[in-house]
Amino acid sequence: MKKIILLLLLIINSTAFSQIITFSEYDEFLKKHVSTKGVVDYDKVLKNIKDINNITYNFSKISPNKSWSEAEVKTYWINVYNANVIKLLAENYPIKSINYIRDPFKMDFIDFDGEKISLDHIEHEILRPLNDPRIHFSLYSTAISSPVLKNSAYSSNSIEYDLDVATSLFINDQSKNILGTATSQLSKVFVWYFTDFIGNVTIVDFINKYSTTHISSSTKLTFLEYNWNLHR
Repeated sequence: MKKIILLLLLIINSTAFSQIITFSEYDEFLKKHVSTKGVVDYDKVLKNIKDINNITYNFSKISPNKSWSEAEVKTYWINVYNANVIKLLAENYPIKSINYIRDPFKMDFIDFDGEKISLDHIEHEILRPLNDPRIHFSLYSTAISSPVLKNSAYSSNSIEYDLDVATSLFINDQSKNILGTATSQLSKVFVWYFTDFIGNVTIVDFINKYSTTHISSSTKLTFLEYNWNLHR
């Protein structure tokens, strides 16, 4: 009986251990292939395509479970999303825009739990239900108007801080938002995901929490066209 109990404990511990994931390999990849300004060197990625393939393959072998904290869930899925965007773009490179790929965000190409899922599935079915609008500024879409790609992996130990930084960087980037007290031109992100941002605050309140230029309810808001060309 004692041997059976010991065997069960070993199986349980082994299963728990198999769920532990580090992002060190992905972190090293980002540092080698992404500039401090978030520009991916896709020529270099192509030369090392096996590296991003291995990273996304290893991510697919991990299944988040109920024991994971929300911080761990956010971190895992943001990293999975961004790594697979890099992989998808690299597999089709050179192209001017990710939209030259047919249905890049709806295509089921990401291996997970024995199935294929899409980037949209990760964003809309997994991340958005966590009710943290800051995630929209952590997801890389390769576009000029996209949030820039962090050149290191997200970590559950610093995810809250990193999401604040990503949000602040995006809102205060004048190539993404042109803020003024009389009129402001905002990213289309604030149109596409409007309901995510208003929660218990207004869109103005949300922006002012992170912006260096404060706007008011009387500020006239318009929206910039989203530039889908590849961020270089």
